[in-house]
Amino acid sequence: MDKTIALYMRLSDEDDNLAAHEESNSISHQRKLMLDHIQKLPELKDCNIMEFSDDGYSGADFSRPNFVKMMDLVKAGKIQVIVTKDYSRLGRDYLEVGNYMECIFPVLQVRYISVNDNYDSANSFGSTGGMSVALKNLVNALYCKDASKKVRAAKAVLAKQGKYIAAFAPFGYQKSEDDKHMLVPDPVTAPVVQLIFELAIKGMKYTEIANYLNNNGYDSIFEYYQKIGVKRCYERDIGEHMWSASTVMEILYNEVYIGSVINNKTADNIDTGHQVVQRDKEDWIIVENCHEPLVSVEDCKLAHKMIARREVTKRKPNGKWRKSYIRCGICGKGLYKYGNKSSYRCHNGHVSRIRGEELEATLLDIARNMALAQLQEFELKTDGGNCPDNLEREIESLKKSKAHYAKLKFEIYDDYTKTNITRDQMAKKTAEVKQKIAEIESLITEKQETLDMQKDLFLDAKQEQLTKLSKLDEFDEEVIRYLIDYVLVYDNEHIEIRWNFDDFQAG
Repeated sequence: MDKTIALYMRLSDEDDNLAAHEESNSISHQRKLMLDHIQKLPELKDCNIMEFSDDGYSGADFSRPNFVKMMDLVKAGKIQVIVTKDYSRLGRDYLEVGNYMECIFPVLQVRYISVNDNYDSANSFGSTGGMSVALKNLVNALYCKDASKKVRAAKAVLAKQGKYIAAFAPFGYQKSEDDKHMLVPDPVTAPVVQLIFELAIKGMKYTEIANYLNNNGYDSIFEYYQKIGVKRCYERDIGEHMWSASTVMEILYNEVYIGSVINNKTADNIDTGHQVVQRDKEDWIIVENCHEPLVSVEDCKLAHKMIARREVTKRKPNGKWRKSYIRCGICGKGLYKYGNKSSYRCHNGHVSRIRGEELEATLLDIARNMALAQLQEFELKTDGGNCPDNLEREIESLKKSKAHYAKLKFEIYDDYTKTNITRDQMAKKTAEVKQKIAEIESLITEKQETLDMQKDLFLDAKQEQLTKLSKLDEFDEEVIRYLIDYVLVYDNEHIEIRWNFDDFQAG
């Protein structure tokens, strides 16, 4: 059967930033080096060749799209040989590289060749080069960490200077031709951003603004980038094909449009496992007056105020603002007050002479008790193992446990290089450790979501309203209506309360 050779090439941002003057790592150079080497091997020079390249991806991340695609074909038995320029092109995490060379490639019966390292698994007779390979992979891993730190340090300096360091300019701006870290208004899209703020100031909501832009032929962010030929790595970075309420909201609350630059909002590097992690707001780097604003600070605040305001309920034909919340239990119509507003009566005569003072006192007492019950429920949700302080401690403990197992991966590989354990034992133990790390990460995510919910719970206005209601001394319809949707009155002794909470039904 004819063999198929996979030429795998990779170029990371770190390679580009730290060694821009060198061509040795370029994709074209890697391709030429590997093709020349294959031609020197009689058994391979006439084989089928497939190319896979990941440009702009770190070697510490093994979820690179074309690497994953190549490995899927390997597992399907469609690739028998993999060639790279050196070990670092395969990856810079020496444990993972070792795992591929020691376990995965041999199990899948794949021949692996690293040209510059003079390594060919076909000539290794069951070994992978011993200590020299382990040392090279370790050096690659250390280089990756060092490069990552240097790039982050350089970006931090630029961020503190108010430089714009993201790869793409935000919608409404473009990068200056004189300074790529400086934003200037885009003559095409800046008016669209300004229009969005103008519509918000006029009182239009997010969805209304989105519909206005769609109906009047304004290109969405995605469509605009397509027209100008800007290629983004992920479509999720630039929104949807049409204007949406969420896209409008993101623009209205982005401080870049008032001249500020915010950096360091997220972390996505080797230390986070190349997962995007949100940083605390106090860690953000915010610099004001960095570029020409598209809207003034005053207009920005006014837009936020207008778009967040509550709409006034339209006046009813009969002149009432809201439907009565004290209603007849038989016909459902609102009861009206009579006799110096001391009693309630039904317009249709089903209920008459309901003493107002007694009814209001009863409703006040019931509403206060219900408010206390709701507050106790909030406390129960945050009591014991679910209180924020305990959750934070649990999360911190889980993170320490994860770090312990991450360190254990190194120790397992170290035991293997010292021949204390076999390759099969190393593979089994490594798999067990990875499974444990995955379980811990799942627990951390679950606990963090619960913690975020509890924090939101304490900050929510519901608690403030319930506290106010639980301490209410006199009947206040506006406050009580927070809990009670409406009351059905049958007579002086029989009423039915419909609550605003689905899980509380009482009569």
